[in-house]
Amino acid sequence: MQNFDYQTPTRLIFGEGVVEKLQKVMSAFGNKILLTYGGGSIKKIPAF
Repeated sequence: MQNFDYQTPTRLIFGEGVVEKLQKVMSAFGNKILLTYGGGSIKKIPAF
């Protein structure tokens, strides 16, 4: 494996009603994304 340096900007969106805006925000990244989670809290969000 070759050495590499990878940097990605982070965008945090907080507040009421932000889950409803996720489709528009994430559409800029294409049709497939990877979400990682722990503890199962993400499964409680209606968007998933």
